Amino acid sequence: MSHQAVIDFLNHFEALARKKNFDLVSDMVHERAIFRFNDGDFIGRRAIRAAFEKTWASSSGAPEEEKFFLSDIVVVATDTHSAAATYNWNWEGVSQGKSFRIQGRGTRVLVREGDRWQIMHEHLSRMPKP
Repeated sequence: MSHQAVIDFLNHFEALARKKNFDLVSDMVHERAIFRFNDGDFIGRRAIRAAFEKTWASSSGAPEEEKFFLSDIVVVATDTHSAAATYNWNWEGVSQGKSFRIQGRGTRVLVREGDRWQIMHEHLSRMPKP
């Protein structure tokens, strides 16, 4: 997988995830994937789906003009069966008339299953405080 293909995969996943429908990204998440977030570890596609859906449901009073995107993507390794990248994640919008911006860091490990790539591991955290 080329570096650009890794970047394209990550951005495509985020574009689909913004639609807040896990069915759109389900095939991009490995059945045995491990996602590590501030609120816990989620092991397996079913647990990861539940984590995403809980997050989306809790944002029922979602911010206006909400935007979530990746930046500063660095592909750290690629071969024919796996790839890894780090990035910054950015969440911004307007909530109750006030602008906000939250940033963090992330790492994803991709694996090739047959003819498709899937996320095997994701680790997200907020940026450290200065």
